[in-house]
Amino acid sequence: MDFKISYRLVGGAAVFLSGLVASGPARAQQPAPAPAPPAADAPAPGPGPVVDLPPERDMPATALPRESAMENALGREPGLTGTAVGGYGELTLNARAHANDPAVIDLRRFVLYVGHNFSDRIRFYSEVEVEHAVASSEDEGEVEIEQAYLDGLLGRGLNLRAGLILMPVGIINIYHEPPTFNGVDRPEVDTLVIPSTWREPGIGIFGELGTGLSYQLYLVNGLDATGFTAKTAVADGHQQAMNAHARDFGAVGRLTYEPILATVFGLSGYYATSGNILRSMVGSVPVGLVEADARTRYRGFTARAEFALLFIGDTAALNAALPGVNPEATLPVAKRSQGGYLEAGYDLLRLVAPGTEQSVTLFGRYDYVNTQASVAAGFTPDETFIRHVFTAGLVYRPIPHIALKGDYRRHEFGAGAGFNELAAGLAWMF
Repeated sequence: MDFKISYRLVGGAAVFLSGLVASGPARAQQPAPAPAPPAADAPAPGPGPVVDLPPERDMPATALPRESAMENALGREPGLTGTAVGGYGELTLNARAHANDPAVIDLRRFVLYVGHNFSDRIRFYSEVEVEHAVASSEDEGEVEIEQAYLDGLLGRGLNLRAGLILMPVGIINIYHEPPTFNGVDRPEVDTLVIPSTWREPGIGIFGELGTGLSYQLYLVNGLDATGFTAKTAVADGHQQAMNAHARDFGAVGRLTYEPILATVFGLSGYYATSGNILRSMVGSVPVGLVEADARTRYRGFTARAEFALLFIGDTAALNAALPGVNPEATLPVAKRSQGGYLEAGYDLLRLVAPGTEQSVTLFGRYDYVNTQASVAAGFTPDETFIRHVFTAGLVYRPIPHIALKGDYRRHEFGAGAGFNELAAGLAWMF
């Protein structure tokens, strides 16, 4: 027998994974970052739970096996406790060629997270985020809990989760750490149709049905319909476990399948009723979302694609009632919104230095979002909320956990003039 201790970055949480691993053949794994040296007065780490993670098949050297190691159960051997900390963040520059939008530099987010193994069966994850550098009553910034949940580990096929959890919808809402995606800003569909970073209180199950096939299924709290708008659909309606309307709830689920190495397909679904203070006029507004995505990697080539459909019920009554409680809401709220993107990139250093850890990815992406795809009878869609974004950029990663990004974008709309934008960013995770 030999000891194995490693730290892994997993979808927004650095998890302390330690255990006894039987000598002999084992599933292949990429090397993890070396653990930080313990404090002088810290107790020496002891044997912990056995970990049998699948190979890292998507993002290179970032320790993100399949969807996330958080979806894979630890082994059943006896273990001691372990704790790890980590974080991520990004500093961005956005300069739009638009009279009403001055150039802006922003420490967009600074996140610290803690993961803790109480035992080989029970573990905890938490993530605290500061947005826009300063949070006060007079500033734009916010301090928020992005994740805080407990896992009960029963086996690889069935495990329990409860707390404030990320909705398993789309790629970015799961992999939202800035070094893991190309481009300074997230795709439009992942901010407007899928309200990333989207988290709600919930309880449910997760696990693997077979090699390469995993699932998540949760009972979750609903949205708040008084935050729905024509411009951003449901993006301002997530309640984030902050005095949330609790009588409205629903379910969210996701399946992912990896038929061949480094090619992953995902399918997500969500349905819930939405709480609001307009119950006497509009009732509990139903919301449904269906999303499909795919991503692949072959040597230096990477590609991603995603498409999502969002459905809101009872929008005629909602549009009539909203001005009384949210006079700033853009109308009409659509009964269907939709969007997606296609992206392809290539690591140019593969051509000149194929063995280096560094990478320079040249990529292009086309985004489409329409938050007015279908509106209730008697309302006219606002075509200025039909968006097309063409992006070309470079991402330099001196190591996989640090990214320097530069983009050029062209924004076009269903109505009104378009504009150009330059963006740059510095991103990290640890």
